Amino acid sequence: MFDFGLARTTVRFVADATVRGQDRLREIVLASVFSQAAMGCVAGVLVFGFAPFLANHVFKVSSELVPGAIAMFRVLALHVPVLLASQALRATLEGAQRFDISTALRIPGSLASVVIPAVVAPAGGSLATILWVLLAVRVVLVVANVDAVRRVLLGGSWSLRPHLQTLREMLGYSGWVAVSAALGPALGSFDRFVVGSIVGVAGLGFYTGAAELANRFFLIPATAFAALLPALAHSEARGARARALAACRAARRQLAAVLFPVCLALLIFAPTILGGWLGPDYAAQGGTALRILAVGVFLGGLAHLPLGVLYGAARPDLPAKIHVGEAVVYLPLAFVLVRAFGIPGAALSWTIRCAADLALYEWATRRAIGRCEIDLAETARARRLALLGTGLGATFALIAWSGGSSVAMGLALVALGLAAYGILAWVRVFSPEERAAWMSMVLRPRPRHSA
Repeated sequence: MFDFGLARTTVRFVADATVRGQDRLREIVLASVFSQAAMGCVAGVLVFGFAPFLANHVFKVSSELVPGAIAMFRVLALHVPVLLASQALRATLEGAQRFDISTALRIPGSLASVVIPAVVAPAGGSLATILWVLLAVRVVLVVANVDAVRRVLLGGSWSLRPHLQTLREMLGYSGWVAVSAALGPALGSFDRFVVGSIVGVAGLGFYTGAAELANRFFLIPATAFAALLPALAHSEARGARARALAACRAARRQLAAVLFPVCLALLIFAPTILGGWLGPDYAAQGGTALRILAVGVFLGGLAHLPLGVLYGAARPDLPAKIHVGEAVVYLPLAFVLVRAFGIPGAALSWTIRCAADLALYEWATRRAIGRCEIDLAETARARRLALLGTGLGATFALIAWSGGSSVAMGLALVALGLAAYGILAWVRVFSPEERAAWMSMVLRPRPRHSA
């Protein structure tokens, strides 16, 4: 929320500055990093000061857990400036299309978020202790990001004073982006807030297990969005809008091909997956919610691509207006559904919002930017994907319906179905150029600079 849209603004401005020259690039990067760090400090102070209010009044924390909750919120406050500065540095690398470095630095942070709680919690560490260890890891990663940006893109001293005019330009562009940056995370986590407020902390724990598992798969479309945004910004700057729309359509088909089997497996085997991960209680309480969330992950994942087109075409006002309209409808809807259906109601409200994202972003893209020309080859590939998806769905449904006495046999059949789907999708859904591009990513991860 306190990023005020500057991360996505940085990606677009850096993509433009790589064409306009080194001086402009330096101005954009330094303005972004220093402003993000400053906003993070303000946000951190607010979270630190309001920690008792959050623990006592916003969340239903039992009295014996309040001291630990306050300590957790105050350590979390120290994370905010670190995370925002890291986000600005990562946006710089992604805007310059140095995804090799950005990804290499992002992986340790993602792993730490999982590994550190898994190690510290069984040893008796509190939430605050876990966050202290995570803070140390994130500080190290910020230093590594600074060094990477300095070596790869910038040199010399880092000072803010000469770049205030550039910051004003970026803030002018990011005004609409800031609306989405504030509402997007709030809408994305509001379902958990409502569960915690209505069902209670125990219910929130069961729902969070399902929600965390589902949200992890958003990494796939988020990666596609991050890769497409600077490329689309380049295409827009060069007047190649039709090419950008065609690229988005092809990317959507490829994303659907990758995301569909994952979401289908969550939809059909949710209780089994959740029970194997967290135990039978979580499977019983959160299995239905995970099935509903799986549909939302697929729809919300596809919504990333038209959103990238809107940002790349310098129309951040449209997503912002959509988010405002969604907030008016979604916030009361979430309360109604959670009160009526409990944890599954929260999942349903979240999935409805994801479906609305996809429908409204597509509508806005077609109205404001235009449609792709008809491409018979693309249409044929999309139809093949639909047929493959139907076949895989029937296979998974048959495996789940048959039950079977052998878990190993069930896993073997699922793996066989996924292997067949993957081979056929690779040959019949992906074009020769797309297969070559995917193989190039694997064999040659270091990207070449484009003019």
